[in-house]
Amino acid sequence: MEMVDLSRIIYDGMPKIPVLPDVHVQKFLSLEKGHPLNVTEISMPCHAGTHVDAPIHIMPNGKSIEELPLDAFVGPGAIISVNKKGAEEVTAKDLENSGVTVNRGDILMLYTGWDAKFDSPDYNLHPYLSLDAAEWMVNKGIKMFGIDCITVDLPTPLRPKGFDFPVHKTLLGNDVLIAENVTNLGSVVGKRTRIMALPLRVKGSDAGHARIVAEILN
Repeated sequence: MEMVDLSRIIYDGMPKIPVLPDVHVQKFLSLEKGHPLNVTEISMPCHAGTHVDAPIHIMPNGKSIEELPLDAFVGPGAIISVNKKGAEEVTAKDLENSGVTVNRGDILMLYTGWDAKFDSPDYNLHPYLSLDAAEWMVNKGIKMFGIDCITVDLPTPLRPKGFDFPVHKTLLGNDVLIAENVTNLGSVVGKRTRIMALPLRVKGSDAGHARIVAEILN
């Protein structure tokens, strides 16, 4: 059985959306300093690194991450590859014409290759979903959508005042979960997979850090 890791390593000072607090990974106790154990302390926003958004992220009465059933995070994988520039839309037509079959209950992942830019300022000016692409996914009945970018919506530097996150609203408002900062999708394009995207069970949280893994089935 071949497993492919689709999640980013968490490290001190890792990139995140500018408005969010910094990521801190540090030793709380250390053998080098005479403590009996090594103990690492982590402080990070739930939307840094690879994570799964829960409906309450944008829907006032939506479920929080620990309220969602386990089967919401596991399903057949459909991996679509697109060739888009930064700040370029991925449309419903792009998805429909991809040659990839997308079935009800699938976990759909979009490979843009933008994960290679994770440590660069260019990561913040990424491809993004059009509203009709989000509606296409809802109509297809997928359970989760994942992308190798920092967000599914319009890049932060391009957002007008009062931006209301239409793609987040469309997906999460229709119980399609969102996984962001996914990585390594290029290695599973064209392969039949089962995806497991299991988030931490944080009480009342709008997201959970996740170890997302693809099991190769063919």
